[in-house]
Amino acid sequence: MLKQLFSLVKKEPVFFALLIAYAALLSYNAHFLNAALVEWNTVAIIASFIIINTGLLLSGGIDFIASIVLSRVGSVRNLYLFSVIFTVLVSMLMTNDASLIVLVPLTVSIGKLSGRSVGGMVVLQAIGANVGSMLTPFGNPQNIIMFRHYALTATGFIGSMAPAFAVSMAVLIAFTLALGRGGGRLHGAAPRQYSRALFYSSLVLFIADAACFLLGFNAWVFVAFSVVSIILMLAFRPRGVSKSHAIARIDFFLILSFVLIFLVINSAATILPKPNEGGVASMFLYALIVSQFISNVPSTVLLQKSSLFLPLAWGVNIGGNGTLIASLANFIAYRQGGRVGALRFMGLSAAYMAAVAAIALPLLVLL
Repeated sequence: MLKQLFSLVKKEPVFFALLIAYAALLSYNAHFLNAALVEWNTVAIIASFIIINTGLLLSGGIDFIASIVLSRVGSVRNLYLFSVIFTVLVSMLMTNDASLIVLVPLTVSIGKLSGRSVGGMVVLQAIGANVGSMLTPFGNPQNIIMFRHYALTATGFIGSMAPAFAVSMAVLIAFTLALGRGGGRLHGAAPRQYSRALFYSSLVLFIADAACFLLGFNAWVFVAFSVVSIILMLAFRPRGVSKSHAIARIDFFLILSFVLIFLVINSAATILPKPNEGGVASMFLYALIVSQFISNVPSTVLLQKSSLFLPLAWGVNIGGNGTLIASLANFIAYRQGGRVGALRFMGLSAAYMAAVAAIALPLLVLL
């Protein structure tokens, strides 16, 4: 029994780290045992995307698409550029979290088919999702909060974020070219067979799920999508795949981890000191640093009473890179990214954040 528990902890270290952190917070204040701290609507949305994407993976359709991509990109550098830029573009329209749930498994599948390590590419995709989402008012939750709170126009918001986006994009391209350098050429993989019934039904369900997400539907709609997706997986699962194996493919620990993330970050946010109004530089740095510990969305809620919109917006968006919980997108990429290690992920992401912040802060002061 003890050996099995140790094996589970080794397999799910982030989940148990979050569990320990929440237990510590409960020992500090028992009132943190409160279901209202969990953003259940967000959990339902993320769970629906995860479960539907499991159907896409189980069908073999993701591997089929990966084989097509491999046959056309030509080189490792081109693959890095394609995956990162495509992630940036998708995240402008679909939010950073939702885009990575599909795009990271595609990258992992490409790595599997090509025999290449794609850990660095997964980290860059997470960064790309944060970069793309920062530009638009609906690209991520913190932008939606600030857009409404400060009563901005869409053009005004995009104009305010454009310099930070330009700096972030330039640094991201530099990192991408550096990491993709010298990787050589890629050989095309033969197209894989896949379950068309499961793939296309899951794809239609994913599009419907994304549309309902963008239109702001109630959480129960996403619960219903999850149930329908499980039914489709059981009905159209590939030959040789048992019902129990199909259900076991769903990453329930990832879903439960999001519940714990909300419990931890929303509990911690209530005990963090709020800064004085301060200046532009201090607000930017405070928002950036606090985001590393309680994520950028709670940081936005904590600091939005400030009249300093620009340093807050730049700080929480650039600060979405760094730790695994600085942005929910980071955790999704790490958890679905195969064998990319937590230290490697955070090291590369933090180096990127520091490089962008070093350029953005003087620019922000001048604006």
